[in-house]
Amino acid sequence: MTTANFLAPRLELKRRIMRRVYGIWFWKSVAPLLAVEAVLVVGVAVGVLTHISVRQILLNAFQASDGAAAFAQFFIDNFFVKSIQSQLLVAVWAVLLAFFVRDARHALRRRSADIADFMSLVAAGNRQREHSV
Repeated sequence: MTTANFLAPRLELKRRIMRRVYGIWFWKSVAPLLAVEAVLVVGVAVGVLTHISVRQILLNAFQASDGAAAFAQFFIDNFFVKSIQSQLLVAVWAVLLAFFVRDARHALRRRSADIADFMSLVAAGNRQREHSV
């Protein structure tokens, strides 16, 4: 039996074990935080949608503006003339959404970096075994 045929099943077993380890790590440490943030984002979004008529604002924006800059200016002007409750709801929703996106990107980057580190260790171990045989 050649070394390559012997190492292939071991490498596949290591990959399967590490996938499970990363899966457990994700569900125990990252998923609860992302779930809480997702619930908060959706909850505040529901509050925004019940307090502010987005459809009516969009219709007014399309009628009042003739370009992208005027469209953006309409939203900025409208935001500052709304009630403090509307401003706070939108601001809180934007902050929560930013935190959720940041944490989700961080979790995905960390997972991909951990997998890359594991794969480089496996490759280094395989090279070391090839040189010793």
